[in-house]
Amino acid sequence: MILSLDTFSETLGVSLIDGHKLLVRQTYRKLKPFSELLLDRIDSIFNQLGYDPSVLFAVCVNKGPGSYTALRVGITVAKTVSYSLNIPIYAYTSLEAMAYKYRHYQGVIKTVVNAGKGECYTSEFMSSDFNIKQISEMRLMKIKDFEKGISDDCIVVVSGINITGKNVFSLTDDLSVEGTFFALKKDLKEERFLLEPVYMRPV
Repeated sequence: MILSLDTFSETLGVSLIDGHKLLVRQTYRKLKPFSELLLDRIDSIFNQLGYDPSVLFAVCVNKGPGSYTALRVGITVAKTVSYSLNIPIYAYTSLEAMAYKYRHYQGVIKTVVNAGKGECYTSEFMSSDFNIKQISEMRLMKIKDFEKGISDDCIVVVSGINITGKNVFSLTDDLSVEGTFFALKKDLKEERFLLEPVYMRPV
C-alpha cells in the first residue's frame, strides 16, 4: 500500500492506495497549521482500517510549488515515514498532478498555482491518449501577465487564483490521488534526504 500526502494548498489531502484501488481519501480544508494534525490524521486512518504501518511499501508526497511552510510539513512527515519503515519515497509537482487530473483532454493544458505577491507558478503540458508530457519549464510570473496569455485552444487549471473563463477550471480537491498515480506511472522516486519543496524565490 502507498500512503500519499498533499499539503501544497489550504486543502490537506491524505490517501491510502492499494495497487490501482483507492482505499481511503480524506480531505481537510483550511485546517492549518498542518503540522498539528497531519500525523493524527494518518494514525486515525490506520486505526480505522485496523492496519499496521508496516503494510506500506512506499510513501508519496506533493513537493510543490505551493505554500512553502505547508509543503515542508508534508515532506518532513513523508521523509520520516520513508526512513522509519525503510520504504521508497515518490514525489510529484502540483503542476504535474493538476494536468494529470485532466488527462482525458486532448491538447495543451496550462496549470497555474498562486505564488502570492500577485505572482503565480505555471507550466504547460501536452495531453494525448491519457498521457501527459510537460512542454514548458515551470515559470514564476505576474498573474496579470499569465491572464493575457490565455487562449481558447487550451484548458487552464488554476489553484488559489480567481481566473474565470469557459476553458478555466478551478482545483477544488487535493492532489493526493492523481499525484500518486502520476508519480508511479513516471517512476518519480526521490532520494529521501535530498527531497525539498519546489520554490523559485529565496527562502
